[in-house]
Amino acid sequence: MSEIVKSFLLFLFGAGGLALINVLQERWKFRAQRKAEKEDRKEEKEDQLKKIQEQLEEIKEQQKKDNQELTARMEELEKQNKALKDGMKYVLLDRILYLGHSYITDGQVSFDNRKRLGDMHNVYHNGLGGNGDADVVIHDVYELPLV
Repeated sequence: MSEIVKSFLLFLFGAGGLALINVLQERWKFRAQRKAEKEDRKEEKEDQLKKIQEQLEEIKEQQKKDNQELTARMEELEKQNKALKDGMKYVLLDRILYLGHSYITDGQVSFDNRKRLGDMHNVYHNGLGGNGDADVVIHDVYELPLV
């Protein structure tokens, strides 16, 4: 083979080998870059997930505080409701006893007054949980003659 052909082949194989090495090097860089991008995306997703979990914990803490506040408020309202109920019960008992004794003293009662007194007693006894203090008076009023 001639020297020119040998030189040409050496140049060609040298340049071809260099080109092949360059292609392989670029491919390696591309894969390394792609792997780095995947890892970056994975880290971003993990960061987002961590933020979401932190926000969820904050929400849970806020809900816990809100529930405690609501429970305290409910307990206060229940106390107030019980106080109002007890007060109403005593007022109704007093009114039932007063009216009942008045009718008994008069020895008679009208149908409307007896019905109203019976309705008050029903609310006192059944609605508010009265203890039967007015049962005897109501019984005596129902035995009175109607006017």
